[in-house]
Parts: sequence; C-alpha cells; structure tokens
Amino acid sequence: ADGTGKTTLFHREGFSAFSAVWSPAGDEIALSVGPYFRPAGLPPAQIGLIKPDGSNLRLIVDDDMNNGFPSWSADGDRLVFKRGSQLFVTSLADGELVPLTDPSYYSNFPHWSPDGDLIIFTSNRDDDFELYTIRPDGTQLQRMTNVPGVDAHSTWCAGGDWVVFSSARMGFKDEMALYDAVPQPYGEIFAMRADGSDVRQLTDNKWEDSGAVCRPD
Repeated sequence: ADGTGKTTLFHREGFSAFSAVWSPAGDEIALSVGPYFRPAGLPPAQIGLIKPDGSNLRLIVDDDMNNGFPSWSADGDRLVFKRGSQLFVTSLADGELVPLTDPSYYSNFPHWSPDGDLIIFTSNRDDDFELYTIRPDGTQLQRMTNVPGVDAHSTWCAGGDWVVFSSARMGFKDEMALYDAVPQPYGEIFAMRADGSDVRQLTDNKWEDSGAVCRPD
C-alpha cells in the first residue's frame, strides 16, 4: 500500500487484466481477463480468479459474452458482474448465472455493499447515467443520484455508511473540451451518504478522476 513490492500477477500478450478486487477473506482476487475493448475477431473478456501470488488463475465465467467488473458478496460465495448490457450474479459453488437487472437498459460498475444487503451500480434507465441500488435478489431498486452528467464508478466506504463515485456533473474544465475530441466532461470524485444525502465534491481539476477506493477501516 506504500507503493513498494510491486508484483506482476497476470500478463498475457494482447490481453487486458482489469477491475481486480480482493475476496472478503483476502485469499483470492477476482478480475476481468481478456481483450474487453476488442477489435472484431478477438474473443470477449471473462471473469477469473487468481491467488494473491499470481498462481492458480481459473475462469469462473467463460462464454461468448463480454464479462467484466466483478464484485464480491460479503460472504465470498458469489460475484456480481457486468455481462453484456446487464448485471448478473454467479455462485462460486455451482456457477449458476442469475440476471439481476433488466436487459432493456445498460447497467455497469456493480459494487456489493459490505453488509451484503445492497448492490450499487450505474444505469441509463432514466435517460442519463445515474447511480442505483438494488437488493441481490433483484428487488427494491432505488435511484441514488439525479443530476445531469454521468455518475459512475461507485464504491462503498466506511463500512457502508458512505459511497464514493465519479461524476461529470461539473461540466468541462479549461481546454479539455478541445483535447482529443473529448465526448463528455471528465469526472470528479464525489462522496455521499448511503441514503444519497450530504453530497460532497472531493476533487476539482481538468483531468479524469475515477475508480476511487477506500481503505477497509
């Protein structure tokens, strides 16, 4: 955590390894493996598990869909992940795939709450990419944000009391609107309480800030 002791856990030419997350017990890492943003003709990315020393890589989701962005359940028995445009939950015991969200909408970046009761994710079901929570059985869908601009890359903090996320609600900054044909404002990091209140902006610059995580304590 102090930047020392760098170790390569996975490397394969032409493949990406991203969105890696520790299991609750700390004995395995779930990750997306493969050319997720791939040109035509290459296989889709899949969900794998690997040991913290880089050994025993195995795919637990391996099909013809593009699969990515896994998150563990609190008990370590299940994973939620993006499969195509939907979110699915899979059991590590039997590999069963259970759809969590409606295929009529695009959903991404799921993150299981520390107590296991909720999953937060991004969806465009209300004509803008906002944050939502849903129970692991697919019930009690609740909208968490309602501001123009993409809200995404959310994660739980402080034992589930806070949510940290990236938002483009502040618009373009400085010359970034003219840089490399940027299609949308770059995000800033925000925090809010788990009920959607007390929203706070944590960063303020012209660069893309996203993918924040919190220390377990």
